[in-house]
Amino acid sequence: MKNLPHLLAALLVAGCVHGDNVERLQAGMDREQVRAVMGPPEASTHSPGKDCAYYTVLRDFWSRTPWSMSDRYYVCFTDGKVDTYGKATQSAQMTAP
Repeated sequence: MKNLPHLLAALLVAGCVHGDNVERLQAGMDREQVRAVMGPPEASTHSPGKDCAYYTVLRDFWSRTPWSMSDRYYVCFTDGKVDTYGKATQSAQMTAP
């Protein structure tokens, strides 16, 4: 039971991407290049001609607070290439899975 908080923290961090990886994204990258940088997405949305992938990204140490250690980011593809990417806003998160 003593290790339960550590186990929960490890599980939370296991599915997250480090913030430095987001800085490596560039417009025009293909899906495999994004997967190599960010790993598999947590969720995705599809619409005609556009697909978006969603990731949980850990904040750097100095930006963390006990109740907020990560942010949600999106990467959107048009015709298989990165078109837009960035931090997902609260309203965008409500419409995404």
